[in-house]
Amino acid sequence: MTEVAIVRLLADAQASIPAIAGWYKSEWAGWFGDTPPEEIETDFRNAANRDRLPLALAAFDKASTLLGACSIRDDPFEPYPHASPWLRGLYVHTPFRGEGVADALIRAACDHAKRLQIPRLYAATHSAIGTFERAGWLGFDQVQHDGQALTIFATRTG
Repeated sequence: MTEVAIVRLLADAQASIPAIAGWYKSEWAGWFGDTPPEEIETDFRNAANRDRLPLALAAFDKASTLLGACSIRDDPFEPYPHASPWLRGLYVHTPFRGEGVADALIRAACDHAKRLQIPRLYAATHSAIGTFERAGWLGFDQVQHDGQALTIFATRTG
């Protein structure tokens, strides 16, 4: 099987941070509100780690075109504070959706979590339910957050 996306640690692809920050601000405008792009970029620079959380990942094609991103974070998720760490901000740029990029990002996040001896990851989503189900994650609860019903997923990494 040909790899759809090459997933790298953001620590090794920091030139992508402005584009990723712009995507996040646009995709989740309600969440980021008036947050300046520079503040979002700073958050990603803080997640550009190799051996500790937070840890961010970026997906590229063979021509080094940026396709998407996600991160693993251990900061509390207010509606579900007793679970951690979280795969957060799974984003695939619109022209590349439906091509397996999200699957590659999820697999890479699980691989890095396992490498860091994190036995379980959680995720919360209202729009990528099928993506997590196809990846073998267990949807086991629902919560309300910012007026949306989110499904809580978990997976073992090892």
